[in-house]
Amino acid sequence: MARYSELFDSRDADVVFQSCDGVLFGIHRPNLQTNTEGFPPPEIATRDEVVPLSESASTLELLFQYIYPRRHPALDVIAFDDLAALAEAAEKYQVFSAMNICRIRMRDVLPDHAPEILTYAAKHDYPFLVYEAAPYTFDVPLSTVVAMLPAHLVLPWIRYIDAHNDVLHAAISTMQLTHSSPQIGPCRAWKAERPAIAQQFGHALKSLRRLDAIFGTEQGQGGKSVCCVYAKSLWREEIEDALAQIPPFMSFV
Repeated sequence: MARYSELFDSRDADVVFQSCDGVLFGIHRPNLQTNTEGFPPPEIATRDEVVPLSESASTLELLFQYIYPRRHPALDVIAFDDLAALAEAAEKYQVFSAMNICRIRMRDVLPDHAPEILTYAAKHDYPFLVYEAAPYTFDVPLSTVVAMLPAHLVLPWIRYIDAHNDVLHAAISTMQLTHSSPQIGPCRAWKAERPAIAQQFGHALKSLRRLDAIFGTEQGQGGKSVCCVYAKSLWREEIEDALAQIPPFMSFV
């Protein structure tokens, strides 16, 4: 026998929804009409007609709290899978107050779960969140990200990754092999300095987010050659300029 949610069992509710795991939710029609756009038309359901939904009871119990004038649930204490399920339901049924807070919480949990957040942001047209999530997926195998993305975003994603790979390969391969100082001529220290820096890139895209760690912040102190510090500065500037030329991910769509 189906049971009612403890939060939504009001006997004067005029619409009843059922979760995929068999829990009933008595909801007041005016709240649906005022705060959502994606639920079934109100004229098709009455208290005597149960409307089945594909979401679980735990997701619907969170979601329906956003259509009533009450304190909303705290999303900073729920597991990411629960947050993701709520975010999808909010978008599906256009529960506007839940849509906004879910987008904010998704951003807050970056860089964790970056591929899932990228997929969510791209699917629901949150370009700024796409922009923030995309670089964190460089640590994730391409096959993993591609498996998560909607089909129409796979080719744009590959192009976006290729653009960053071009920057990475150029950063490693085109840096001058040596440089000179007016005082000492060709720099001998650079012969050891350059390959050590290049090795830190490791041919890994995630290194493009680690420029501070790779290049350091020396200013010619601690035994570092002034000309080497300057060469490193130019090298880094070239990389940053090249990265700045790559359009945001959504520009590849």
